[in-house]
Amino acid sequence: MNELSRHCATREYPGFREAHFRRICSALVVIAAFVSPVCGQLVLNEDNQVTLNVSAFAQARYTWAHRDNVPRTQTFDLALGRLALFGSALNPKVGYFFQLETTTFGNNNRVTMLDAWLKYSFSRRVELQAGRMLLPYSREFYTHPGNLLFADLSIADYAFNLSRAVGFGASGKTGRMSYHGVVMNSVRALDGAGQQNMNRDLAMVGRVEFDILAPYGYLGSAPGPPAKAQFSVGVAAGFNPVDEASAFQNTMPGDRTRNLTVDSGFRWKRLTLQAALYHRRNGLQHPARLVNNDWGLYGQGGIYLVPKRLELAARLSRVDFDRSNTPQVAGGATENTVGMNYYIHGHQLKVQGDYSLTRQLQFVGGFRDDHRVRAQLQLLF
Repeated sequence: MNELSRHCATREYPGFREAHFRRICSALVVIAAFVSPVCGQLVLNEDNQVTLNVSAFAQARYTWAHRDNVPRTQTFDLALGRLALFGSALNPKVGYFFQLETTTFGNNNRVTMLDAWLKYSFSRRVELQAGRMLLPYSREFYTHPGNLLFADLSIADYAFNLSRAVGFGASGKTGRMSYHGVVMNSVRALDGAGQQNMNRDLAMVGRVEFDILAPYGYLGSAPGPPAKAQFSVGVAAGFNPVDEASAFQNTMPGDRTRNLTVDSGFRWKRLTLQAALYHRRNGLQHPARLVNNDWGLYGQGGIYLVPKRLELAARLSRVDFDRSNTPQVAGGATENTVGMNYYIHGHQLKVQGDYSLTRQLQFVGGFRDDHRVRAQLQLLF
């Protein structure tokens, strides 16, 4: 037990109730986690085996954009700012995770509870989880945003991912295979709102990953070259009764989607390659009995020009929507992106820059070209 937590557990002061004193001590422990450069894990209560870890993450981004026949724009954003508290309680097998997020996207400064869940680990092969959680569907979205190859997701992942929801899940790993399964409330797209389930049915998602060589994991780029070649393949499927409209995903309330994705990642020496294919079969609420078959894909690669420091990256992403379902949604898009990453201290401190040309295809015919330049500074600890 560290000195601060021991002091909080044993010292008494006249005129203070024990509950008040514990609140003050808990606050001091959290503050200590921020000011200590090597805080590690803190033991808050040795008797109840309560441990606390603190993680923080911030991305400061500049964006310049120009669309056909639209004036150019430029802006600074706090793309993402996150604070996470996690550890164990009562038993090393009982884990918890709470994460707050803020962003200036959408011209606001909101703060939300992004994740809040509990987990019980029977063994490496069986773990149970309940609460609001990140869903094990797409490889790109399941990767921490601070570990992505580019400053943001591909347009295909925005259009097809199943992101977060409140529910109950099980996961585990045996040999070269890992599995995840979750039953949850209706999943909102990244431009949707709401948490509760308004449908008669619950949503479901399952993912299986197989390591053909050494595990690739969920890491868009690895500043340190791996000791062995890495290659993994994943397959995920999901059912989602839609509760909120999404322009990102061309869905409306009452739609019922069946989703499938196949992805893979390969890493060897200075080279990283990653790709995914998405399909969504959407039974439309209006008009009835019509079905949309939407497709998407991306392929990306990064190579270190200077080991552990300077990386050149490229990505191609494509979205094809079957027919219009949401007002003002485009019929599809192709995104071409090139970028450069400079790693000052791995993913913990890095600078990313990229240029994208996105061609938006309209259902009524014609297209529009969007040009975008981004520069981003990231801190992660």
